[in-house]
Amino acid sequence: MAILHTVLFKIKEDSSDEKAKEMMTTIAAFQNQLPELIQSMHSGVDKSAQTQGFSYSFTMIFKNKQDLDTYIASEAHTQFAQKIGYPLIKDAIVVDYEIPGSKF
Repeated sequence: MAILHTVLFKIKEDSSDEKAKEMMTTIAAFQNQLPELIQSMHSGVDKSAQTQGFSYSFTMIFKNKQDLDTYIASEAHTQFAQKIGYPLIKDAIVVDYEIPGSKF
């Protein structure tokens, strides 16, 4: 069964808009790093007034839990997290769940 992997995050108050835009460009391009694992990926900046500061997000779909686990353990994921996360991200929430009835 397919797995939806969603990450919501807040950026540090001292992060510039330019750095945030660079981060979102990096996130949008990441799907091309592991096309054999990531079935689809979407990212964006939240437009809701109810974000509680979690204004940035991305969602990935994996064929199954094994592909998600392989992605999390990969060097590409580690480098991705270091590039976008440590310099800019203040806090993050990760949610993973199965998509009922999904087939890949």
